[in-house]
Amino acid sequence: MRRPAYVTVYDLQMRKVAYLENAFDVSYEAPMNAIWTASFSLPANDEKNMECQPLYFVEIFDGDERLELFRILKPTTKRGSDGPFISYECEHVLGTLLDDVLFLYHTVGNLGVYTRDVLQYILSKQTVKRWQLGTIEFDRQFEYNWENDNLLGALFSVPNPFPDEYMWAFDTTTYPWRLNLIKPSEQEELYIRYGVNLQGITRVVDASKVSTRIFGLGYGEGVNQLTFADLNGGKPYIDAEPALIQKYGIVQTIFVDRRFEYPETLLARCQTLMEELKVPSVHYTVDAAEIYALTNDPIDRFKSGAMVRVQDQELGVDIKARVVKVGKGDVLGQPGAVTLEIANKSQDIAGSIAELRNRMHISEVYAQGATNYDSHDFADNCDPTHPAVLRFWLPAETARVNKVALSFRVEPFRGYSRAIESAPSVSSGPSTRNTTAAGGATTPTTSTKATSVESASTSDNWRIFAIDVMQAVNMGGAHNHGIASGTKLMKEDGTSVTFVESGAHTHNLTADHSHSVTIPAHNHTVTIPEHTHQMDHTHTIPGHTHEIEFGIWEGPTPSEVQVRVDGKLISGVGSSGEEIDIVPYLSKDNSGRINRGDYHEITITPVDSLGRVVASVFTQIFAQSRGGGDY
Repeated sequence: MRRPAYVTVYDLQMRKVAYLENAFDVSYEAPMNAIWTASFSLPANDEKNMECQPLYFVEIFDGDERLELFRILKPTTKRGSDGPFISYECEHVLGTLLDDVLFLYHTVGNLGVYTRDVLQYILSKQTVKRWQLGTIEFDRQFEYNWENDNLLGALFSVPNPFPDEYMWAFDTTTYPWRLNLIKPSEQEELYIRYGVNLQGITRVVDASKVSTRIFGLGYGEGVNQLTFADLNGGKPYIDAEPALIQKYGIVQTIFVDRRFEYPETLLARCQTLMEELKVPSVHYTVDAAEIYALTNDPIDRFKSGAMVRVQDQELGVDIKARVVKVGKGDVLGQPGAVTLEIANKSQDIAGSIAELRNRMHISEVYAQGATNYDSHDFADNCDPTHPAVLRFWLPAETARVNKVALSFRVEPFRGYSRAIESAPSVSSGPSTRNTTAAGGATTPTTSTKATSVESASTSDNWRIFAIDVMQAVNMGGAHNHGIASGTKLMKEDGTSVTFVESGAHTHNLTADHSHSVTIPAHNHTVTIPEHTHQMDHTHTIPGHTHEIEFGIWEGPTPSEVQVRVDGKLISGVGSSGEEIDIVPYLSKDNSGRINRGDYHEITITPVDSLGRVVASVFTQIFAQSRGGGDY
């Protein structure tokens, strides 16, 4: 069934608006891993020119086969022998990804983040969701950095570090359109043979672009520019195989792409380039007759990315290579005339060299950074238990640390006053203090004359025990005055009583008397042995103040100090040092890089006395011009 037209127009919402029945000079080029282009023309007086608006979509057919979906970019009015016409240049709808950008800085990838995740991140930045992911046959974990790049450029950069061949494929028959990243087949899918479908062939061997040594440079500038030397035995370059160096010599080139911020990714990209550049490119331009319309055999259908075998016995040509571009100059007038570009590499060498040069333009919109010099000065008193502490910050935006040097010296301990003001206070005892010991001493008194002393005394109670001599040993004091107890006695009046023995008793006597004592003349001798005195006492201190005398007074100077950087001891520093390299002592992460976005601490401790330390730390770093504000 004949189609109504080879070109159909759609608006921005993918609504069909016109069939271009009068289209002519329909042509296209379909390069591998690049944006396809197409063109067509309409007579200037065709009313459907009004429907061919810039950025509208057009669906182009090659015979009965749907070619692809394009969008109109540039209408051009021309006059030919057949009259005026308008030519429309188009690009594949993959170019819609040029309409969106990754504004400012974006980092995606690394361990645990796979190729699909990275591609999904890029497509998520579409303003209009026209593209979705389809089949992704790679599972790499590279880290990518983009800054002010368009989505298509970011998308095409994802497989650049892959050592394997890859091919972008797409399906625009459904919406949203589907994007695939696949491994191209190694099987022969096409045959071009002299006498069958081979009409002409041009073979070019180009050794002008051969490189057997590639230097890789990434983010930064000068000595701070990224290389992969640490991953490559100290060499910032990679070499081809010794046999190729023997054959072609050492031919050097420099790959510069400041989008690379990690040496692993930079090295992988250079290795991929080496595979393309280490041998001369062999490029074939084949004019062939596409006889698919006659045979209906897929082996006669030319397509970009397919592996083709080309045979010409007369020229001695029998090669297997990949089709890197398919083009037709007139789909309607000469549907079988096809131009193929075949190369021994999936990407033409010219494309690789052009890429090396174009990176200079890309890097213009990438923020780089600058070398920064900074000095941190410090002075403080210290002692063996209170070190002088110096802390300095290393920004997270630091790309490279070039130098960190410590200088210090010790000085006498420094005081700034002699007294301080005291608040009112009372301090009280008791307290015991021993006096100092005193020696023994003998002190005679003065002599005195004899002295008589008399004194009178009034009566008093006296306890007198009357005892029987025979019972003198009776301690109770009982006695009977010689009459046995129980004796009957006659009283004067003729009555009788019974005598009862008296028990212990007292008699009250009144005896006024005086004593006379005579003390003869005498003296006293006193010997005082060695002794101390203990005294309990209290002190009361009333509230008062001391006037402060301001000034600078110096104390002792240490003879030696200990210096530690992030806890690591620097041995043999003595009491001073100049430009000591402390990079080996700074704390580092698991990959051996100095910790960024954190403080580093230096402690200087006197060994033997009070003292004062005067120190400074000098840093030279390369910092990215990212982060922060604009104040």
